Amino acid sequence: MKTFRLMTCALLPLMALLWLPSSSGAQGPVKLKSNISSPLGCGCSPQDETDLESRIRQVEAAIKEYETLIKEWETKEKSGKDSLLLTPASRGSVQGSVGFRMSAARNSSARSFGAETDASCATSIDPDATPCLRGALQDHESVHKKACDSHKSMNPLADWREKQRVVDYMKEEQAGYQKELERLKDEVSKLQAFCSLDKSTRYELLEAAAQKQRAEEAYERVDGLRKVLR
Repeated sequence: MKTFRLMTCALLPLMALLWLPSSSGAQGPVKLKSNISSPLGCGCSPQDETDLESRIRQVEAAIKEYETLIKEWETKEKSGKDSLLLTPASRGSVQGSVGFRMSAARNSSARSFGAETDASCATSIDPDATPCLRGALQDHESVHKKACDSHKSMNPLADWREKQRVVDYMKEEQAGYQKELERLKDEVSKLQAFCSLDKSTRYELLEAAAQKQRAEEAYERVDGLRKVLR
């Protein structure tokens, strides 16, 4: 009986979330239903658009520069008949060339944020990264994390990249930027579709998404409690 009461009390918040009516009036549900499949945009401010456009140009410049550098280093390997392994000097040279191209492509009014995956395969994203850019940075770093997880040494002090070819390093970086570019373009498409809706409809969609998330979180709490009380 006690278990039943606990389960009932835990279920009440979930039921309330599911039954909560819309607060936007009679026309709200109609608008929401007709736009229910519309993706949520990451933001609708001019700054968000500037950030995305600038980052896309930067990433495209990086991909193009890596394409050129890969060909150059592959030619060096063929002429030397030996694999050229990554060193701090060669890595710095490559990053310098790519960084120069990216800086030239950047809009000075755009915001930019950093991200990295260290030798232990831990990924960190700038906590200030905006919703419009965070996902793309995460997608980029996922490429590096996958490579790291596949090659890292059992020695926590060792950097697996010390045994990586320069060409392979550049191809990995290029793949990371390609992954980032795909996400950035997807964010632009969703932003344009979402921001073309009127403000009241956007509000309804955001409210519905938040309500759905609360319901899912409530269900997870109830499900966890149910397992504990078995």
